[in-house]
Amino acid sequence: MLLENQQADWGDLSRVDVYLVGLGEAAERETVKLLQQLRNRGIAAERDYLGRKMKAQMKSADRYRVRFTAILGEDELAKGEITLKDMSNGEQRQVSLTGLADEILASSQP
Repeated sequence: MLLENQQADWGDLSRVDVYLVGLGEAAERETVKLLQQLRNRGIAAERDYLGRKMKAQMKSADRYRVRFTAILGEDELAKGEITLKDMSNGEQRQVSLTGLADEILASSQP
């Protein structure tokens, strides 16, 4: 009720731009950092909090109807890269961990 009185605009709370999939302990720790970085750039991001396998995480991403899924495994982490999958067409590409936010923002432009 307090929020209604303030007439706050929270946007589309159901919108998630990217779902981060972490495979392995070190990769999951990195997804926590990436999640915060993405959110700080205005990108609606979510991740798995239950330590589930990739298939279950991908199902969650599908339920969120995300535009992108970013998959980080131990090999990608060692290379400083992440796999960015466009869920609308299935295309995947490697992007640098430091360039993930820029890549998502650039791909989201009309």
